[in-house]
Amino acid sequence: MAEDQFEKAVIKKLEDEGWTYRPELSNKPDDILYQHWRDILNRNNRAKLDGTPLSDEEFNQLKLELEKNKTPCDAQLVIAGAGGIGTLPLTRDDGSQIEMEIFYGDEVAGGRSEYEVVNQITFKHLANTLSRERRIDVLLLINGLPVAHIEEKDESLQNQWNAFEQLKKYDDDGMYTGLMSFVQVQFILSQHSAHYFARPKSPSDYNQDFVFGWRDANGKDVTDTMEFIHQVMGIPALHRLVTVNMIPDAENGNLMVMRSYQIQATRAILERMKKMDNDQFIEREGGYVWHTTGSGKTVTSFKVAQLLASMPKVRNVLFIVDRVDLVDQTLNNFRSFAYQQFKNRIKKVKGHELKRALHLKNNGSHIYLITVQGLHRAVKRDLKSDERMVILMDEAHRSASGDAVKEIKAALPNTTWFGFTGTPNFYSDEIHDIKTSRDVSTHDIFGPRLHQYTIKDAIGDGNVLGFDVTYYETDIEKKEHPDYSDAELEKAAYTSTAYREAVVQDIVAHWHENADGPLEAGQRQPNQFHAMLAVSGKQAVVAYYHLFQKLAPELRVAMTFSRDETNGNGSSDLQAELKQAMKNYQKTFDTQDFLESKHPEQDYVSDITRRLAHKKPYDRKADEDRLDLVIVSDQLLTGFDSKYVNVIYMDKILKEGLLIQAMSRTNRVINKNAKPYGKVRFYRRGADMEDHVKNALVIYTLGGNDTIADAEKHASTKDDQALLNDDILASRYSQQIEKINPKLERLEEIAGSDFSQIPRSAKEQKEFSQLAAEVNGPVQQLMQQGYQLGTPAEVYNEKGEKTGKSVSLKLNSDNDFSSLQARWNDVNEKLAPEDRIDLTNLKLRLQQQNQEIIDYDRLVDLLNAYMDDQTEANRKAVENHITPLDEQSQTEISAIMDKIDDGDYQEHFDTESLKQARKAIRGELQELRIRRWADDQGYSGNQIMKLFAVYRPSTDLNDNPEFHQLIKQVEDEEKLGFFDRAQFEQAVQDFFASLH
Repeated sequence: MAEDQFEKAVIKKLEDEGWTYRPELSNKPDDILYQHWRDILNRNNRAKLDGTPLSDEEFNQLKLELEKNKTPCDAQLVIAGAGGIGTLPLTRDDGSQIEMEIFYGDEVAGGRSEYEVVNQITFKHLANTLSRERRIDVLLLINGLPVAHIEEKDESLQNQWNAFEQLKKYDDDGMYTGLMSFVQVQFILSQHSAHYFARPKSPSDYNQDFVFGWRDANGKDVTDTMEFIHQVMGIPALHRLVTVNMIPDAENGNLMVMRSYQIQATRAILERMKKMDNDQFIEREGGYVWHTTGSGKTVTSFKVAQLLASMPKVRNVLFIVDRVDLVDQTLNNFRSFAYQQFKNRIKKVKGHELKRALHLKNNGSHIYLITVQGLHRAVKRDLKSDERMVILMDEAHRSASGDAVKEIKAALPNTTWFGFTGTPNFYSDEIHDIKTSRDVSTHDIFGPRLHQYTIKDAIGDGNVLGFDVTYYETDIEKKEHPDYSDAELEKAAYTSTAYREAVVQDIVAHWHENADGPLEAGQRQPNQFHAMLAVSGKQAVVAYYHLFQKLAPELRVAMTFSRDETNGNGSSDLQAELKQAMKNYQKTFDTQDFLESKHPEQDYVSDITRRLAHKKPYDRKADEDRLDLVIVSDQLLTGFDSKYVNVIYMDKILKEGLLIQAMSRTNRVINKNAKPYGKVRFYRRGADMEDHVKNALVIYTLGGNDTIADAEKHASTKDDQALLNDDILASRYSQQIEKINPKLERLEEIAGSDFSQIPRSAKEQKEFSQLAAEVNGPVQQLMQQGYQLGTPAEVYNEKGEKTGKSVSLKLNSDNDFSSLQARWNDVNEKLAPEDRIDLTNLKLRLQQQNQEIIDYDRLVDLLNAYMDDQTEANRKAVENHITPLDEQSQTEISAIMDKIDDGDYQEHFDTESLKQARKAIRGELQELRIRRWADDQGYSGNQIMKLFAVYRPSTDLNDNPEFHQLIKQVEDEEKLGFFDRAQFEQAVQDFFASLH
């Protein structure tokens, strides 16, 4: 189906779903959108305007208000407004002041909300490009505001990601300003593929990892575009998507859109509450949501809390966590996500404060954050309330237990409980061979399972990674201790210095396999990732910490444990050890003196987690900020996420939910080639841990029994092996090698055994490029798992037993792989544009300038012909000739043709004068981008231009004294604080690097 036919089909489907197509507003310049919006404003604000429509001066005033929307997050806050109505301030010509209503968040599919579709709108005066115009596919308007932008691609002709790059280019051109700043969601549609994502805050923030597909209520992928439009883009779905299902992240200036499973879980909880209201019957057990670790439960739980607190009959919402540090973390997240008028309704409280707050009258509905221990203590001190409230419990699998829950429920009889968990507690299910140690399930405490999104779902969607797991066995010589029982012998062995030294030595020996980045020009970049070592008890934490200081002083290692981790005698000595570790950390990283802090341990752990997660002020990725390894007992094994943690080493026995939680510290997505799986290395009782891992994965993909009666269910037809083949566990080296080798053999046939020859025929060049693309990622991923090129890998049979055979990848060294990558790059450049492979993920440090694959003399002749006769045919001849050039070069040539149109160039070019003209255009574009960036960031454009004049690419800040001195001067003038300075320095350098 051609793109224009597909676009017509999309518009027709949107009409069927409640939208009105406006052909009279389509195929027009963007000015018409402003006039249309003006008409709607006059109509919807007739009473406020007292019958006098907006004057030109008044409308221009409103247009200037739109310029304050620097990010989609800003626009979302305007749309949200107060009380469900978005407004803009206006001073009328007579001096009176009114609030113009522009959006009605609560009037869905009715009231004053209008839903319109326009297409093929042309933008002629974009701020950051000198090209003539940009034409976009489809806009969805609510009350005249363009809230959604759709780009379509015929999948038989172009890859859908071309549309993604196109949207990014529009942003880079400066399209999303003024009225277009209200675009909240962007869609990419082809016939059998549909995706959506929140508009990023800047062109550099476009990231394919945050482009989502849609799953229906049964968890099945929706790939038919017409069905996608029905479920996601119809009325009222789209209205809710750009209001209820959007979350502004004010701290980072980002806008987040909820994923399908988050939306469905939120809806399930709200419908459960509405049913209770309709039945006039309060149930204490509302239900629970099972969303796997790493799937965004914080966002879901915040949105649920916000919507519940807005329900008329709900007095307050209590959000319960099980650790004090998680209260602060959750508070910061919630306030960052909240609209301005809602922030003050989110409060952290202790038990006695909660009791006082709940007895205050007419103070509005609040979200109170408290630990389960604090709430239980308050109940023991006679906290009681008959108010209609809701309790939301985070990590419900571990927070809710025994007597505490019973006593809280008794004290708050009109409170309904909902739980969020990534690893629910289940009863054993003998039919499915699911074995748990639980005698109370999550269902028993919270009620029915309202929604689930398992680890298998998340891996399939690419939201989290699977696991690459290695199990070790330790030989124990019982003859040396004949009087020991097996348990005593094992305990003695695993606490021995010899065993722990062996663990440390193994970690150090394989450090670079696990910590280094992907291969670039024959070299893996060192220490790109961090590691965790989880051990059994505080004493073990301290012992390992000292061993690393002794055996691996080159690694930067920290240790931590919490006060409430019970571990026998010697607590004072252990606290002294922790204080010394904090001093060592302070000295290594030149941090604050945590021991002088009001909350020393909390601040210390917070600094560690920010460092591991590369959060401000450690988002510069500077080597001096790098922490290699943190040793823990229980702390940080839950409630902590960092995509830069690549591996967890385990010297402790865990099972079921706690095991999955600990393993999941490693499986956050960053780059599939750099980090194909989260790595887990088990040093203690490897065979037992293999059983524990497989059992845990079965539990948290299939699920166990919520109730005893569930055991009557029919047996699953899915066996464990099929389950483990769903990319949840990494396949063995030999299995991966056997898939890659046939393609490598064909590549050798085409380009020689050392990949030194460029295939001669166009057919073989195309085949080579395609096959090289197919093997590049898998080879990178195999190396990141730890496979050494040129070494044999053992072959296993279907039962997982060694066969005695081995197989090697047909790449003998890193040099061979680099040669293959270099040849792929060479071949790709020779292909016709429509046959080229996107080399975005091929990271080669080629120290040569980009060659323009065009005849430059021919370009000069074509431009001169256009100068003589400015016909559409002559312009098209130039455009066709420059197609192989990169986008920036095409923009420069297009700008030169525009200047020819304007009469700026009247003398024929030669090769040198054309290069000078391009250089001048490039300077104009750069200055335009620099000044716009400065304005967006709130800095002086002149100052930023001075900085750019002395900036040197690929030069460290300290190696460019003039730049360093000037940037300090700007920071002083702007009165930036410590953290802001670090952020400013990195932002400026990143932006300047993008210009080069």
